[in-house]
Amino acid sequence: MKRWLLPALLLLLTLISLLTLRSVVPELATQQALFFVIGFSAFFLISKVKFRQFQNLAWPIYIIVTLLLVTSYLYGFFSGKTGRWIPILGLYNLQPSQLAIPATALVLSSIKGSLNRVVNLLKYLAVIALPAVLILIEPDLGTTLVYLISTGIIIFLSDISWKKIISLISIAIIGAIFSWFFVLKPYQKQRITSFADSSQDTRGSSYNARQSLIAAGSGQLFGRGLGQGVQSHLKFLPERQTDFIFASLAEEFGFVGSMTVVLIYLFLIISILQIGLKSGSKAEYYFCISLVTMFTFQVGINIGMNIGLVPITGLTLPLLSYGGSSLLSLMAMLAIVQSISNNLKPQKSLHLS
Repeated sequence: MKRWLLPALLLLLTLISLLTLRSVVPELATQQALFFVIGFSAFFLISKVKFRQFQNLAWPIYIIVTLLLVTSYLYGFFSGKTGRWIPILGLYNLQPSQLAIPATALVLSSIKGSLNRVVNLLKYLAVIALPAVLILIEPDLGTTLVYLISTGIIIFLSDISWKKIISLISIAIIGAIFSWFFVLKPYQKQRITSFADSSQDTRGSSYNARQSLIAAGSGQLFGRGLGQGVQSHLKFLPERQTDFIFASLAEEFGFVGSMTVVLIYLFLIISILQIGLKSGSKAEYYFCISLVTMFTFQVGINIGMNIGLVPITGLTLPLLSYGGSSLLSLMAMLAIVQSISNNLKPQKSLHLS
């Protein structure tokens, strides 16, 4: 695979993001452009570092991110109903939950030993559980789900027995039932129940979903044109720069523009998967698969909620939605994948059998 492909796809998504933001929320486009410049600079610097060196720093990075999550819970502030931010010198707001996936994935990929040994399995589960609990109590259900799926996939790809897999799935189901009755906030439950029958409450909990559908549908084949979106510019569409940026894009660029974005994501996901499969170690493979899972799940859920296929979760669209913490975290993860790609040895691929 060409080493320039990953940064090229990243650049394409960057340009589409800035173009859309410049149209729907012009005042945020300049700030996001600055985040992109910082992110790309970090991308090329990080990609020069070998994966083995990241593994050596895995535990310190994990501890720092965990402490940031604790700090955000104790001293951070809310933005909307989900997530907590830490103000940095009054210039930037950091969302530590966005850093949890790369930090945890690095630690999990560095832990050695068979997961069929109970002590190793418990170590894996503990590493995953601590940030998950801290993110959930913020509260941020959407990010918690992405985190659990993206890091938990590493367990299922390891040499763990089917008996333990079935046990873990059973525990997850019990945990989901428990969370519904004792953990989820009323507004989180309402998002799910209103999705089941959105016609009953078009001005309440179903308002966002309905406006998103109107915006996406009104774009038709080629869109209304750049800067001509009605739902986004008249502010009927909420969170048009974050959760519903795909609907904003669909309204102005239509089905053609929307499918172009979907195809770019598809190429990006396939590229990361290919790098993981060609990598020289299971640790590199696990890290790449964690990122593939995160992109697949988060892109699928965000686009799904923009077109009415899934309940509103509050998940943003990776690399397209406005937000510095998410962007820089994703850039860092992609830079590590690029590092793996840069150090691939010819005709050497990972055999999982």
